[in-house]
Amino acid sequence: MNWIEVSIYTTTNGIEMINGALINLGINDAIIEDPSVFQDFLHNDTLNWDYYDEDLAKLQDIESCIKVYVAENSQGQQQLKKINNIIENIKNDKIDLNLGRLDIELRVLNDEDWANNWKQYFKPFIVSNKIIIKPTWEDYKESIEGKIVLEIDPGMSFGTGQHHTTRLCIEQIVKHLKESMDVLDMGCGSGILSIASILLGANSCVGVDIDENAIRIAKENAALNNIYEEKFRVLCGDITVDEDLQDAIGENKFDMIAVNIIAQIIMGMSWTFPKFLKKGGLVIASGIIKEYLQDIIDNFEGLGFEVLEINESEEWVSVTAIKK
Repeated sequence: MNWIEVSIYTTTNGIEMINGALINLGINDAIIEDPSVFQDFLHNDTLNWDYYDEDLAKLQDIESCIKVYVAENSQGQQQLKKINNIIENIKNDKIDLNLGRLDIELRVLNDEDWANNWKQYFKPFIVSNKIIIKPTWEDYKESIEGKIVLEIDPGMSFGTGQHHTTRLCIEQIVKHLKESMDVLDMGCGSGILSIASILLGANSCVGVDIDENAIRIAKENAALNNIYEEKFRVLCGDITVDEDLQDAIGENKFDMIAVNIIAQIIMGMSWTFPKFLKKGGLVIASGIIKEYLQDIIDNFEGLGFEVLEINESEEWVSVTAIKK
């Protein structure tokens, strides 16, 4: 079977917004190509330049792009119509944010091309001067003292850690996580936040995602890092409507919730946060465009949280709040 590669050209600021809109329509898998990845690498003073890969230089010349793949059949054509509607709606919203040209280009791929095409730009990189995120297909032979290597195969699901929002979230986890904490990862995707938490010393982590494919990939990525079910449990379902899922997660069990989605989805599920957190537990929320920051603050304060930190990267913010 052939596949259609759908490339949506935008800016760094538009990537998370478009991905969130795709997720809302049930299109969960995406690839990110963004020149900021190269710039982050280029300006990282802590990195050992013996590790430099010339392929990374290609990134400085590319246009920011989010790609998804749909089957070349009737179901894929329906998905393609939805994608076009998403982009038209974003254009019509006239958001005060540079989102680029928002053009869509299509390319037909065979099975083998589809399986390997998305891997070419994902190289090892450092987050928070603490964690080296390395794809499984890349060799990494350097030994950097004091850093943790997190190995991952995103399996075409969003969550390699390269985007500003994921970095913001990991930076806050690094800052606030203490050994013996139990962490809940809401919308776990490829499992990167859960795995990072456990590698940093968390007692255990529960990941939750609405996408069954993400559940499988998160488990596989955990195993790559020698993390198994006794430390990392992954559950599938919609947290806002599935009471059995809420029961399986458990009340007042977690010291920290990490959630990296978009503001609207965060607010839609936020009423569950006090239920799952212990008193004094933290929420680290990312994926938030600056224009929705006050909405998130008002939402959290209305639920009894106190905002401790607000951190920014480009047009994105993360909010760290404590359950009073």
